[in-house]
Amino acid sequence: GLPASSTSFAFAHAAREVGATRVAVAATYPEDVTGHFSAFLKDGGVEVVAARGSGIITAAEVGTWGRDEVFALARAGDHPDAEALLLPDTALHTAAYVRDLEAEVGKPVLTANQVTVWEALRLAERRVNAPALGALFTKEPPVQAPVTG
Repeated sequence: GLPASSTSFAFAHAAREVGATRVAVAATYPEDVTGHFSAFLKDGGVEVVAARGSGIITAAEVGTWGRDEVFALARAGDHPDAEALLLPDTALHTAAYVRDLEAEVGKPVLTANQVTVWEALRLAERRVNAPALGALFTKEPPVQAPVTG
């Protein structure tokens, strides 16, 4: 068969990739959903030292968030004992901010769409070095285009 995964599995794998065994979760989700995600991570061997939900029910609302809301979420959800900060929710627009978020909190920041793309590349045995996408994309050598004749 072909390899398969999910964004939740990708978060657990990505945390290990950046060397984080203790994480903070800053979620847009309601508290109960945030709790389920945290329990999933724990079952995957990742300790959640802090988890904060924001109580948002719909992806449509999350999709309206801009830089200020994303940074406020990250600051509110971070914890000094966390080795990485996780921002789950594929509706949350974070790609343009990952490096700035990492500079803000001083640790790797893992976001839903970022880890999903990384996981797909990992399963396809492709290695990409793209520092603009955060620390997660600096752990592997760059993919080199084949030299043609």
